[in-house]
Parts: sequence; structure tokens; C-alpha cells
Amino acid sequence: MTLFLSRTALILLAGSALAACESLPQATQPNYPVRAAPLAVPPPAPAPAPAVVDQTPPARPTAPVESQNLPYIAPARELPAPPQPAPRPAAGGRLVETPGAAQTYTVKRGDNLAAIARTLGVSLQRLADENGLAPPYALRPGQVLQTPLTGATATAYVVAPGDTLYAIARRFGLTPQALADANSMGVNTSLAVGRRLILPETYRDRGATPAPAASTPGRRPTPARVETPAPTPERETVTVRRVTGKVVEVSGPPVSYTVKKGDNLDAIARELKTDRKQLADDNKLKAPYALQPGQKLKGPKTTAKAYVVGEDDTMALVAKRFGVTAKALAAANEMKVGATLREGRKLTLPDGYKDRGPIRETVAAPPRPEPPAPRPAAPPPVYTPPVTPPVATPPVATPPAATPQPTPPPPAARPTPQPYTPLPPPPAPRPTPPPATRPAPPPATRPATPIVPSSGPVADSTISSLGRGRFIWPLRGDVLSDFGPKGTGQRNDGINIRAQAGEPVRVAAGGDVVYAGDQVPGFGNLVLVKHADGWVTAYGHLGRVDVKMTQDVVQGQQIGMAGSTGGVSETQVHFEVRYAPTPQDRARPVDPKLVLPR
Repeated sequence: MTLFLSRTALILLAGSALAACESLPQATQPNYPVRAAPLAVPPPAPAPAPAVVDQTPPARPTAPVESQNLPYIAPARELPAPPQPAPRPAAGGRLVETPGAAQTYTVKRGDNLAAIARTLGVSLQRLADENGLAPPYALRPGQVLQTPLTGATATAYVVAPGDTLYAIARRFGLTPQALADANSMGVNTSLAVGRRLILPETYRDRGATPAPAASTPGRRPTPARVETPAPTPERETVTVRRVTGKVVEVSGPPVSYTVKKGDNLDAIARELKTDRKQLADDNKLKAPYALQPGQKLKGPKTTAKAYVVGEDDTMALVAKRFGVTAKALAAANEMKVGATLREGRKLTLPDGYKDRGPIRETVAAPPRPEPPAPRPAAPPPVYTPPVTPPVATPPVATPPAATPQPTPPPPAARPTPQPYTPLPPPPAPRPTPPPATRPAPPPATRPATPIVPSSGPVADSTISSLGRGRFIWPLRGDVLSDFGPKGTGQRNDGINIRAQAGEPVRVAAGGDVVYAGDQVPGFGNLVLVKHADGWVTAYGHLGRVDVKMTQDVVQGQQIGMAGSTGGVSETQVHFEVRYAPTPQDRARPVDPKLVLPR
């Protein structure tokens, strides 16, 4: 019984202890696991649990909080982004002046002059004046209109990398089709970098479209560093004139007439501006000259204008000068469009042509040839003195030992005479070797050249072979005076070419202008050009000089205009070619026909 009571008391005490533990706040529990040790002996009965007293220390008063800005702490430095090429703005090329281009427009069904003017980018009045149209500007399908884009210069855009036709048209406020038509190309034609696109007159430059700034995700955008690109040196350009031939009059095809009912030969002759006999002879008609309706009669021959083909002329360039199509020009001469033109041929010009003068083109100047590297001078020969054989020296006679002189006796005693000993002969003079003569160094030999010795004239065959392909004609025309003697002690050192007043004179080859003036009697305005390899050309009797001294010129560049200065009776150009085989020689005149193309 006692044991039972003891166990009951223990159980009650354990339950009260557990209740006390659960009533403690959770903040007093540790934050690590607790493992209870096993009880070996039952604990003694504890005293009654005292009342729980809150022993939490009173809260201390907190100091007032002050607001203060924190110092700036630089963020960790990020690695720089890899350099990327700066995006190029769209249509960021430059504008230049370029020769205007002649164009044509074929009228389509439903077209009107105002719509065509908008398409071509010109004014209505200017388009009408160019084609001789008057209100109400009636047009027919198939009619070919000449565009007024034929001025001396026009504004062109130089294509830059990445440009497209649409971006360029957007910059200048144009439609892609209008820009393509102004340059005779398709809308989808690829653009080559550096190509010049002629802009219609109605363009408005809105400036290049700026490229979008590139951003890197996750990085704070930084201001782009703007660097001024170094200016790219532009290649030197020159303006050349093409299609400079003359327009002459030639006989055209005969006029044809179709006989109508009631016609007679006299009436037809009056209409064709001829007489009855000539018309009958041309058609092999005999009296009484019976005619049938529908019969075709051949009238008198007509006259037409023709262009004399010059050097390097093409069908397209000739058609461009005269404002016609290459197809019409070829048809008027019964040729193919791509046929090669022979220099001097006369091309009949189709009806409706307009001579706009020689075509001016701006082209890149050819690079100047680098001067040849100086040849290393041959080292001077090393002087080697001649070997002189040794000269035998004759033996020198040695004088015998001097005999001691006896002491003179006192005056009272007479001296005893001594025997005479002759003096030894003087030593023979040593022969002097002849002075060493320094041999003259051998003359420096120049490398062999195909030129005959400079002391004499150069053969014509040599001149022809050396000058072949170097020169072009300064202008084309009849030769008034050939090269060579002219009797009565006179001589022509060049050729005189008949010309028209104001006709351009071109330099025969590239070189340097060494004289430009009128101080040489008998030549009027004269230009001298020095070329490579000892060649010199002269151009006299010029009406105007377009170059200056020390100016560089390229082959085909205009140096002046033909005239009659220097006392000549008609307009002409005196042309000379001179040649010096070596720099020490004076340039001598040679026959220009030996080096000019035939």
C-alpha cells in the first residue's frame, strides 16, 4: 500500500513538472536539439513550485536615431564590352557635282505630261519646252520625249557601303522608281559602292537617317565615345571630254513618192522640187510617162547630218551626245547596237537629234608612275701600284783607316814628308726609280640600250618602235603641211593640222607642262609638254591656252583651243614631237606620223 502511494505521488509530480515546462515562452527554447538523459534513480520529491516571477530586465531607453546620407560606394568594376563597329547611318554618303545625263521617256497609254514630269522629277513647263509642246500637250502612245536633264552639271549621290535604293530615295524625298528612272536602272538593281546616282531636280535632302544605338542586356548604358574619323584622302580626278568628233553633211536616201489616182509626172516633180526629166531619168520612165496608182517613184537624193567617229567612241556615247537611242542610231546606219565603230566613219544621225556637244566625264586620274629606282653606282676600281723590281745598289768603297799624323817637330827640325794617299772616289749615286704612274680608271659603261649612239640621228624604224602606242592625235583634221624640208631653205619640224576655231586641243600623252605662253616668235600661243623617256610635244597657233606651267596633265586632257595666232592665215594647230635618246642629248624633231595612230 505504501508502495502504491509512492508511485502515485511520483506520477503527479512528473505531470506538474511537464505542465510547467509547456507554460514557458518559446523564446527560451534552444535552437539546437536536446536529448534527455535516462534517470537511473527516481528524483527526490521536489518542493512545491514557487510562483513564476518575471525576471526580464526593464527595456533601456534607446537613443534618438539621426538621419545621415551614406557615402557613395563605387560598384565593382565591370569588364568592358568587346568593341563593336559603329553602325553606319542609312544613306550617309556625300553629294557631288557630276555631268548631267540625257534621257528619254516613251509615252504609254493613259499618260499625261504632268504625270510624266512628276515621274522624271522636272517641271511641266521645262519638259514641254524641251520637246516643243504647246497646250493642251497632246501625247500619243509610243511618242519619245526628251528629258531636260542635259545641263552641264547635276547633283549626284555617291553610294556608300550598306546603302539601298529605298534608303537613298527616302533621304531625298523621292520614290524609288523616280530615282531608278533618273539613272536608267531597275528598282531592284544592286548598287556598287562609289557609284554616282543622279538626283532629279525635285529632290530635298533630309539628311542621313541616324543608326540606332546598340545596347547590351544587363549593362548600364554608357555614353558612346564620339571620335571624328580621319579624312579619307580622295583620289585625284580629272574631267575628260568624249565624243568630240565633227558633224558633217552627207547625202541622204532619196525621197520616195507613192502615185495616187489623178497624179501626173509634172505635178509630182513640182512636189518633190525637181524637174520632169530628172524624175523620169531617176525612175527610167519613157514618154508619155504613164503612171499607175500605188506605183512608187524615187525622188532626188536628200542631205543629212552625220557624225565623224573619233577615237574610243562607242554607239552608246554617240547616242548620248545627240539625244537619241542607240537602237535608233544603229537603225539609221543599218548596224547592230553593239557594233564596234571604226575611227573616221560617218554615222548618219536620225531625225529629231539634238547636238548637246561633247560629253564631259569626271574620272579618276591615273596614278603617276613611280620614278625608277636609281641604279647603284659601280664602285671605283681599286688602285694597285705596279711592282717595281729591286735595284741593286753598287758597293760603296770604304775609305782606309786614317793614318795618325805624327807630332810636328819643333821648328828647328824639318818635318819628314809623308807618302801621298789618294782620296777614295765618291759613292755612286743610287738610281732613283721612275715615278709611279697611276693608271686611269676605266670609263664607267652605261647599260646597253636599244638606242643607236646619241651622236647620230635615230632611225625612223627605231623611233616608230619606241613611240608606238604612246601618243594620240591632238585633234583630227586635214594635214596642211607635212614634216620635212619645204624648199627654199625652209623646213617644217612638225605637222600643221586644219581645225575649226574653238575646237578643243588635247594633249597627246601625259606629262608636265614646261612652257605655256606666246613669247616664241612665229608660234603664237604655244604649249610644250615634257613626257617620260626623253619625249617632248609642242602645240602651236592655239587660240586659247587652258593649262599653266609646271601643271601635270593626263593623256586626252584639253590644253587649249585651236586658233590662228602666230601669223597664220587660217585656223590650224602646229604639232611637233621631239625625242632625246639620252639625258645629255638635245631633243630632236621627228616625224609625228611615225608615232601617232593611223
